[in-house]
Amino acid sequence: MSASEIPDKFQDILRPHLPYADSGDLAAASDLGGLGLDSMSIVALLADIENSYDVELPDDILNEETFATVGSLWRTLSTLVA
Repeated sequence: MSASEIPDKFQDILRPHLPYADSGDLAAASDLGGLGLDSMSIVALLADIENSYDVELPDDILNEETFATVGSLWRTLSTLVA
């Protein structure tokens, strides 16, 4: 998965929660923790995702693997918004 496969809308939602991300496109392999996503920002990010995509993320997908990288989070979300 390349950066071009991560939709701009998703990047726009994600970027405010990543204090260490630069202004360029987010790479699918980018480590969310390394970009500054922590447990508190995950809660705010989840609210933003649910509001923006009008979905409710099931508890069983909220795990470390889902929040490992930009790509893993998008792959999980994309199955709900497809």
